[in-house]
Amino acid sequence: MIALISELKTPKQRKNTFAKFNFRNVEDITMAAKPLLDWYSLLLNITDDLYQIEGRLFVKATATISDGENALASTGYAELDSARKGMSMEQISGSASSYARKYALAGLLCLDGSEDSDSHQGQHKRQTITAAQTKTLDELLTETGSDKEKFLEWIGVDKVSDTPAIDFARAKKVLERKLPRNEQPTIEPLK
Repeated sequence: MIALISELKTPKQRKNTFAKFNFRNVEDITMAAKPLLDWYSLLLNITDDLYQIEGRLFVKATATISDGENALASTGYAELDSARKGMSMEQISGSASSYARKYALAGLLCLDGSEDSDSHQGQHKRQTITAAQTKTLDELLTETGSDKEKFLEWIGVDKVSDTPAIDFARAKKVLERKLPRNEQPTIEPLK
């Protein structure tokens, strides 16, 4: 579970043009987690419960990750505000559920609210990988038969050479894990 948490990359690729900030939603987080969940044979489950506190209704989302024997869980809360104009009750409850789930996942997977390493809003130009590192990743993508578009989406870039230098080791490690396991050499008995 710890490996998944350390390898998970969920860039804030969605933009709120009105308030001028980038964000990620529940679908972004779960889509980024699915390949790693599969790789590590883990299950992610998210449930919602309703609670009434002093006349106010809240959604409590619980995100749980399990390997079948051990589990980690985190919760997130959001208020169901029926006074929101322009939304049906279904939209209000769906919005509250999504918000609570996002924060439950953020807590479970140690996602912070700070600027992502690959965000384009930073003041400084990010350092990208070298030509040799680009070649290494390209070769691994070919050797493993990996879907290059999915890989680029996971990293949050348009081309391999744009991979942030800070993400090279993690990207290489994920691709190397997809290589066929080395088989033990066959030992022939002496005749």
